[in-house]
Amino acid sequence: MGTSGASGYKHMEHKAALEHRECLKMNEVVVFTDNTVSQSPTWCRDTVLMSFRKEPKAWRRVLVAAQNARLALRSVPPGAPVVFGNTYPLSATLASIMLKRRRSPSFIVRLDPMMPKPNLRRRLWSRIVFGSVDILIVLSPSVAERYARYYRVPREKIRPLGFHHTLAGFDFDITEGDYVFAGGDSMRDYSTLIQAVEGSNIPVVIATRLPKPSTLPTNVTYGPVCPDEFRKLMAGARFIVLPLDLTQFRTSGQQTYLNAMALGKLIIVTDTEDAAFYIQHMDTGILTPTKDVTQLREAILWAWNHPDKCREIGRRARDVALPMDQEWTYTNLLKLVHSEYIAWRHNYGLI
Repeated sequence: MGTSGASGYKHMEHKAALEHRECLKMNEVVVFTDNTVSQSPTWCRDTVLMSFRKEPKAWRRVLVAAQNARLALRSVPPGAPVVFGNTYPLSATLASIMLKRRRSPSFIVRLDPMMPKPNLRRRLWSRIVFGSVDILIVLSPSVAERYARYYRVPREKIRPLGFHHTLAGFDFDITEGDYVFAGGDSMRDYSTLIQAVEGSNIPVVIATRLPKPSTLPTNVTYGPVCPDEFRKLMAGARFIVLPLDLTQFRTSGQQTYLNAMALGKLIIVTDTEDAAFYIQHMDTGILTPTKDVTQLREAILWAWNHPDKCREIGRRARDVALPMDQEWTYTNLLKLVHSEYIAWRHNYGLI
């Protein structure tokens, strides 16, 4: 039984390799990936999914990551392009190293692994993470500059690519209530938001799983909600605030503010760096510096007192963001991978 399974697996590997070579003859590219994108038909159709196991915590994570890397080595034909997402970062790193050490190395694309603020240990680890990567995909030019400056990733390896909203397939009413909404967990800075609205009498709803502060102003509601309620609260808000803590080096919030924009809502983001790739200040949203209570308060008061202006900005934001769904992002990613892969093969004399 074991022999039959092994021979069957070898047959699958041989078939994948043959199909890959035939596609190259027709100047087509088959991309292998560990990244599932259910809302992009093009991605689902034009990629081959490697079913990685979830990385557990503690020492077992290394074992599972090694098993995932071996799966990649068996699944990916020699010389084929691979796109690794950021769901299994250790698996992606080990697999990249192994795929690059083959006689016919793979073309490796990594989506931003969301490295934290650098220190000596992380810089040393980054040499391993990025040493086997041909192209690093990030969510804005400012993130590219940070990787180049602080982690010494060669700038020519980094490509900014616009992110997406996640509203496709959901049906809910878009209304305009008498409250401001803020939500999410990653890199959120609700302390600054709470200080900014304290004493304003503007109702604020904060939907998050982060620990609740010991004291809250009477105009602030704070606590976790289910995903469906989260979307309804966004759709019913007067406008939306996204308070981010950018002192942590990593980027965050793109999905939330693109969802808000796609709903036609004014979005205020405490990020004048990464968010500026998506939002034009006072045209499709409002940007304030991170952790600046005064400027955030001024922006919230202005938005609350100018509802017509908010609606105008929201309409322009919707025109920009609504086309940016998962199909849009991952079709653009595939186009980028295809062109970069062909150029890579040409540079190495493979075509």
